[in-house]
Amino acid sequence: MANVFAILTAIVLAAAAFIASKNRSMYEAEIEARKGEETRLAKSVARFDDLSKQYTSTAADRKSTDETNVSLTEQQAAQQKKNSGLESALAEKQTLADSNAKKISTAEQGLAELGPIDEMVGKIKQTSQDLAQLKDDIASNEARLADLTGEKGRTEGVIASYRTKDSNYSNKRSFFSSTRISSIFPAYGFVTLPVGNSSGVVSGSPLNVVRDGAVVAKLRVSSVEASRAAAEIVPDSLAEGTTLMVGDRVVPAGEADK
Repeated sequence: MANVFAILTAIVLAAAAFIASKNRSMYEAEIEARKGEETRLAKSVARFDDLSKQYTSTAADRKSTDETNVSLTEQQAAQQKKNSGLESALAEKQTLADSNAKKISTAEQGLAELGPIDEMVGKIKQTSQDLAQLKDDIASNEARLADLTGEKGRTEGVIASYRTKDSNYSNKRSFFSSTRISSIFPAYGFVTLPVGNSSGVVSGSPLNVVRDGAVVAKLRVSSVEASRAAAEIVPDSLAEGTTLMVGDRVVPAGEADK
């Protein structure tokens, strides 16, 4: 009987050791998984801080561009006012030249009575030189005005670009054309993409997985870096009987038909 108890005790001890070893392995695996999640969380927090800094920088750039545009508009208005004054002066000089020419014609008819005309000829020559100078000034000012107008157009284009980016970030809307799934982690419910915020991927934005022109699954961007991103698979969005594959086409939500 003692031998039987000894054998039963040995069996119980062996089973307990096996269960303890199994539980320890599972506990260590759980610890490693938790460390991985904490690492990913730290990366996501750091990326959020980076995006916040980028947004602040973009807002500052937009403010500077707005101020530049206002300055260029004021310069354009001042240049137009100056041109208007030059045109008025040119008209006055032209009137004076016409008047002097008429006097010369009259002088030629009554030269004996008029006397020397050297002084009048000198005035006419000076008036002609003044007219030529005024024309050069107007041409120069018009060229400057054209440059200011072109600069204003380029500045407005930059402002429009910043406003579009601000709108996309504010509304959590990605603005890249399309990309492909680079890897899939079905156990964790997410995929990775080979593009990041430098290509227009916005954190928190919705994406569609398109196959043969139809949306087969929906994603939501969970973390973004400069040249890569991770996106969660939206629960219950995967079409029935469909399995996501590496190479599936991904587009921003609402872009499936493009």
